[in-house]
Amino acid sequence: MKHFSIITVILVIFMFSSIMAAEVNTLAAAKVRVENDKLIVPIELKNVQPMAALDLPLKYSKGVTLEEVTFDGTRSESFDFKFANIDNANNQVIIGMIPMVYGNKTDLEPGSGVVANLVFRIDNPSLESVELTPIVTRNPDHSLMYVYTEGTELKSMEPELSGLVVALNGASTPESALPTKFALKQNAPNPFNPTTMVSYDLPKPTNVRLEIFNVLGQRVKTLVDGYQEAGSQSVMWDGTDRSGSSVASGIYFYRIQAGENSATMKMMMLK
Repeated sequence: MKHFSIITVILVIFMFSSIMAAEVNTLAAAKVRVENDKLIVPIELKNVQPMAALDLPLKYSKGVTLEEVTFDGTRSESFDFKFANIDNANNQVIIGMIPMVYGNKTDLEPGSGVVANLVFRIDNPSLESVELTPIVTRNPDHSLMYVYTEGTELKSMEPELSGLVVALNGASTPESALPTKFALKQNAPNPFNPTTMVSYDLPKPTNVRLEIFNVLGQRVKTLVDGYQEAGSQSVMWDGTDRSGSSVASGIYFYRIQAGENSATMKMMMLK
């Protein structure tokens, strides 16, 4: 109980110092795998500022049971404080991380890598994908929040999310079944409102950047920006821009740069 009291006080202080950072920190669902009939979904953090804390409340699709969240072998393994409050009755989990609580330790240095692994049991054999959505809870209060140190000040922001829809048919893909060539596929559904899935094939591991543009060529949102393993990948766009506001009806373009490969396709939002 003493530990939770300390964390509560720290998080309250963080919330009062909430300021949007100039650079963007991102969270993504990395390549999923199957181990002992369990679906493992790694959560990858790309942080551009040293991380002082992360509050990550998520809701997950029906058809699965979250059995545990593991931190062993991840970037958060040595953190003083990390927890996962799983509520399968409501299909949600609250994950919290703080590198330094006791003694003099440094924040998590900028970098990219997995910070937690979500271990699911698949209850619905016909399930095609698992969607992870950030939520806000009350009593206790939790919302998606990344806390970082700027000089001697603690500040916070809401990190961008990408790739938090994982296709089950892409888990533990055998090497022989990997795509033989790069392909960007038509989003589905199309037209859409308010969400749509963008899928693409990567024949080899590479850095991927997937962006949404309007008809004026202005970037609306970045869906993926980072290294991905070979395989068939999918990411959801929820019809919002970088600020989280819903976009207007109309034509939009999605463009991918994957290593030496690039492609652009058109989609339509209808309200």
